[in-house]
Amino acid sequence: GSPDVVNRLPLPVGGHVLHFDETAQEFMHQAGMTWVKWQVPYFEGTDLVIARDRINWSHEAGFKVLLSITGEKEALAEGGDPYVDDYAEFLGEVAGIGADAIEVWNEMNIDREWPSGLISGGNYTQMLSAAYQAIKSQNSATLVISGAPAPTGFFQGCSTSGGDDDCYIRQMAAAGASQF
Repeated sequence: GSPDVVNRLPLPVGGHVLHFDETAQEFMHQAGMTWVKWQVPYFEGTDLVIARDRINWSHEAGFKVLLSITGEKEALAEGGDPYVDDYAEFLGEVAGIGADAIEVWNEMNIDREWPSGLISGGNYTQMLSAAYQAIKSQNSATLVISGAPAPTGFFQGCSTSGGDDDCYIRQMAAAGASQF
C-alpha cells in the first residue's frame, strides 16, 4: 500500500523525476516533498511492470506516487474510441496495482502530443471521462488528474490544429471535465 507520509508544508508537493537514486530521494525528503511523479508511456502491449516498478520504488522510498501516463497520438488518430477504451483500461489496471494518482495524458492541446485535426477540450474530456471511470472502478482512492495543457499563446485561440491553454481549459469546462 501507499506510505503514510507526513506533509510539513502548507500543501503536498513533489518532484517529477528521471533518476530516483538515494541522493535524489534524500534531497526530495529534505525539501519536504511527499510525492514523486513519473511519466509512463502507454502503447499497445505496454507491460504493467513498468508502472508497478515505479509505484513500488516510490512507496519503498516513502513517497506517494503520481504516474503521468501518455499515449501515442498516431494510435489515437487511427484507433479512435477503441484506442481510448484500451488506454482507459490500462489506466484502470495501473490504479488497481496501487498508483496514488494518475495524470491522464499530457499537453493534449498541441499537435506534438495529440493528433492535429482532433485537438479540442471536448475530445479530451471524453477520454478523461473514460479514464476516470476505469480508474475509479479499480481503486476508488486513486486521484485522477487531468492532463496538463502546454502553456502557450501561440495559437491565438483554439482550433483543431492546436489551442492556447486558456481556451482549451474553457472547452474542457464546457464539456463537463470538472465531473472527472
